[in-house]
Amino acid sequence: MLRNYLKIALRNLLKNKVYSFINIAGLALGLAVSMLIILFVSHEISFDKFHKNQVNIFQVGGIAKMGEHEFHLSNMSERLGDALKEATSSVKEVGRKCDQLDNTLETDPKHRYNEAKMVFVDEGFFKIFDFKILAGDAASLTRPYTIMLTPEMALKYFGKQNPIGKTLKWNKETNLQVTGIVEKNPSNSSIEFDFVGSLATILAVNKAQYPQYFTPEKLSKIGPGYTETFLILDNPKNQSNVSAVLGRLASQNPDNENISFVVNHFSSGYLGLDADKTSDRAKYVYIFSGIATLILLLALINFMNLTTARTTTRAKEVGVRKSIGANQRGLATQFYVESTLTILISLVVGLVLFQLLQPIFYQILDLKIDTSFLLNPYFYGASITVFFITILLAGSYPTFVLSKFNPVEVLKGKIKSKDNFSIRQVLTVFQLSVSVGLIFCSMVIFNQVKQMRNKNIGLNKDQMLIINLDKKSNAKNQALINQIEQIKGVEGVSGSKHRMFYEGYNMNGITKVGEKDENKSVPTIIMAVDGKYADLYQMDWKIKPKIMPSDLKNKIILNESAAKKLDPNIASIKDVDMGEPLPFEVIGIVKDFNYTSAKRIIEPMMLRLIPDSQQFDYLNIKINKSADVSAMVEAVQKAYNAYKTEDAFAYHFVDDSFDKLFKAEDRIASMFGVFTAIAIFIACLGLFGLVTFTAEQRTKEIGIRKVLGASVMSITAMLSKDFLKLVIVGIVIASPLAYFAMKNWLQDFAFRIEIEWWIFVVTGVMAIFIALLTVGYQAIKAALMNPVESLKTE
Repeated sequence: MLRNYLKIALRNLLKNKVYSFINIAGLALGLAVSMLIILFVSHEISFDKFHKNQVNIFQVGGIAKMGEHEFHLSNMSERLGDALKEATSSVKEVGRKCDQLDNTLETDPKHRYNEAKMVFVDEGFFKIFDFKILAGDAASLTRPYTIMLTPEMALKYFGKQNPIGKTLKWNKETNLQVTGIVEKNPSNSSIEFDFVGSLATILAVNKAQYPQYFTPEKLSKIGPGYTETFLILDNPKNQSNVSAVLGRLASQNPDNENISFVVNHFSSGYLGLDADKTSDRAKYVYIFSGIATLILLLALINFMNLTTARTTTRAKEVGVRKSIGANQRGLATQFYVESTLTILISLVVGLVLFQLLQPIFYQILDLKIDTSFLLNPYFYGASITVFFITILLAGSYPTFVLSKFNPVEVLKGKIKSKDNFSIRQVLTVFQLSVSVGLIFCSMVIFNQVKQMRNKNIGLNKDQMLIINLDKKSNAKNQALINQIEQIKGVEGVSGSKHRMFYEGYNMNGITKVGEKDENKSVPTIIMAVDGKYADLYQMDWKIKPKIMPSDLKNKIILNESAAKKLDPNIASIKDVDMGEPLPFEVIGIVKDFNYTSAKRIIEPMMLRLIPDSQQFDYLNIKINKSADVSAMVEAVQKAYNAYKTEDAFAYHFVDDSFDKLFKAEDRIASMFGVFTAIAIFIACLGLFGLVTFTAEQRTKEIGIRKVLGASVMSITAMLSKDFLKLVIVGIVIASPLAYFAMKNWLQDFAFRIEIEWWIFVVTGVMAIFIALLTVGYQAIKAALMNPVESLKTE
């Protein structure tokens, strides 16, 4: 019987090639896109879930208050974890980690590399997390000056030799002995590493370099520090109890007066699920999940619409089968087999598309997903579920409609399809509403990103080159500056300790000298720069110094936000207290400029002036617009190499750093654009199929109308008007929903566009135009048909 059903299904697919193509193409594309989004979503929600004790792993965090501002702390003192374990039996294991992002590692001067993914951990780290040690023992991490490598890094530094026992020099000063090989972290781990050193190394180095800060007394305190602290609890339900114990311990240290400590679930941290406000990552997971559902629904609606629309072509077949003894269950099975076959073919095509689109998808979202993740239960479990739901939804309604026909009425030619037509209209309106909504959202997102990029940020970032300085040759910094200034095409040079549009600024509370309210401290970002910095970046002055003083010690420049918070009468601000022995003189005030993402409000900040060029870490070089940029970089590199001791020449352009600030917004804008195009394509496939079927059903009517003198235009309008009515209904439904969704999305931006009336108009015109192209082509084709041939049609 099944073999017979399959034969009939194949015959129907081959007989109706246009409808088969529309169904298969729509479903294949819908499944492929859904699987890509499922891959992204499942990868995001699976972060840090591969550890066998993941439900019991927690991390200590803190929130520090400075005035009205709150700052999240993740680094704790070394003593905190052990003290907590001693204070409560709920803590079973303690582990610590310290990230080092800027490292130089070498086996010899010819094999020296800058490495970013280096962590220093204690032995407890491997008791908490399931990172596999391939060779060696975690106990070696109790000793200072030891390190483990991933296999990739072992090959990079030592080739095919056994690296264990060999030495790597860290930051040109410290020799680290290789004691093991550790497997590279999977792509769905928030902890990333290429090198794992012992935490005892960091402590030994810090004690040698900063003995005044790393004293036994300070190391024994409970509070913020330099390591992330992880815990395994006996039961997740004891989280609040452990947090309470931690609070009591922390309260014994008066330095923690404005800090509240908390124990958070570790695997919730990546998506920010422990936070009061939904994080961007979590939002995008929800958004992309919704889009995947909508796109798959569009494809399923196409299938159901076309199948039910063609009920009349299958009605007599159903009537004959029922009259010779076929029951409703047998007919339902037959139609389900047909639907399943179509879906299986679509799945095969969809899997091919999935493989082809994967690299593009990764590139747009800047994703790195291990190939092995395709076997992860999160992904294949969700994919299989979607596949079976597709079979259930795609086959159920058409099967129900076709199998319930009354054979007597069918064979007499009486087919009631009015209800089916109404349902098709509702489903078509849903498709069109989704497409219109996505067009609207895409336009708003693209305009918001464009506004952020083109906004006047209060400074000139164009043609600005930044180079890193060799710390070993800092005595030569001024000579290097002098030489670079002589290069033709260089308009100016300025030194700084910070990079523009780069996270990681320091912060300090400042108070206006003479302020009676001792609590009126303004948390202020600190950017350490020389006296030429503001003019080099062409910042606008609110109060410009008459002349830049020759002695820059204890001199600062405030931005307007900081000045207004200190005193609305900004001209009265002369000196500020920063908690140091001497006050700082305010020599000028610049208008607010964006030094971080334009998504945020501009916070109070200061330019702390550097009196000595030996303190510079970077040089900011303004290049003339007419200069050859490549030649300029080569000339600057030549000058740098004449003064450097060890560090290789490293540079970047400020424009590139600025672009990175919009990475998340660029990603969602790109994905919305792609998803909108796919949704429109799938919806157009459905419209094309329906208008094709409508034209077939009205072939004789069209022929008669043409014989009676109807024009091509009038026939085209007749076939198109019903579909255009549905488009207009879709626009009316989608516009307010999309408006409120985008209004909510824009609330996250400090500088946001207004959703203006023209966006509604352009969205509606685009939707009508796309529908006219889709429907009009087939309508014109039907209208141009020879009426003689039309009237011969049965």
